This record gives sequence, C-alpha cells and structure tokens, in this order.
Amino acid sequence: MIEASGDTTAATSDARRRWPGWAAYAASAWALVFAAVHLYWALGGTAGLPKGMSVDMNPALFVIDVLAVPLSVVGALLALSLVRPWGRLFPHRLLLASAWAVCALLVIHSAPTLVEGGLVVTGLRDAELPVLEWWSLFVYEPWFLVGGVLYGAAAWGHGRSRLSRPGPAGPDRRRRDAQGVATDGSPNRRSR
Repeated sequence: MIEASGDTTAATSDARRRWPGWAAYAASAWALVFAAVHLYWALGGTAGLPKGMSVDMNPALFVIDVLAVPLSVVGALLALSLVRPWGRLFPHRLLLASAWAVCALLVIHSAPTLVEGGLVVTGLRDAELPVLEWWSLFVYEPWFLVGGVLYGAAAWGHGRSRLSRPGPAGPDRRRRDAQGVATDGSPNRRSR
C-alpha cells in the first residue's frame, strides 16, 4: 500500500512539473486562434461579429485586425519560447517579463467590462446593453480573460521551472553528492 502511495505522489509530482508546459502550449494555441480570427475578419469575414458589422463598415476594425495578426503570432512564439529549447536563446528575465506583461494586458483589457457586465446581468446596476455589449460581455472579453490566465500560468510555471533547475539558477546549486562534488560541478570547499 505504501508503494501505491509513492506512485501516486510521483505521478502527482510529474503532473505538477508538466502543467506549466501545457499552459504555454495552450497560450500559444490561444494566440494562433486569435490571429486566425482577426485574419478572417481582415479579409472580410463576418462570422463572430455582431450582425451588420464588418471591416467594410468600420475601417478602425480593419486596422485592429491587421495589427492583431502579427502581434498574435509574436505572442504565440513568446509562449512557445517559455517551454521550447530554442527559448533559451533569449534572456530569461525578458521572456518572463514579456509573458507577465501579456498576462496583465489581457486581464486588464477584460476585467472592467466583465465586472460592469456582471453588475448589469445580475441586476445590481440598471442599464440596457446593446447587442455589441452583449457580444463583448459573453464572447470577446471572456476570450481575453482566458488568454490572460493562460499567459499568467505559463509565466508562473516558467519562473518556477527555472528555480527548480539544478545549477547556478536553482536552489540545488550547493547540494553535494557522495564524492563531495557540488551538483553544479564545483569542488566541495568543505572537504579541504
């Protein structure tokens, strides 16, 4: 029975190590879907837009769509750089700060509308919501919030994985093995 408990603990520990990677992949997928939708709208598509709205009627929407596509692709690459080996080419702090900045931008973008809309929907605030506001409340803003949570989880996981690595970047750097050699390869100064 003790072994089963150990196996469960090992499986739980393994899942805890892997979830930040899945959060980064999910954030990347989120950004690519976001880019695809904006590309579709920039090319004249109207699905997912309120009835009667299109880039033909709203040039500002076209500009937003054109800017959102490359920014979203960069965001997808940022999320992947947190978990892929080629991400080590970039400074750790830059990646972490960028991921947290994307998280903050997406959450700050969505939070006020979701709070305001929640007050109206629950009846705590009297107001009529036009169709565009309903779309915003139930489609657009939750999508931004999901992206913010995914980028936050990916950033948090990246920061924690960096701390748990052996060597100069992690807490194991002073741990010694049986031969008196530190795990980072430096000699044990206490054995002299």
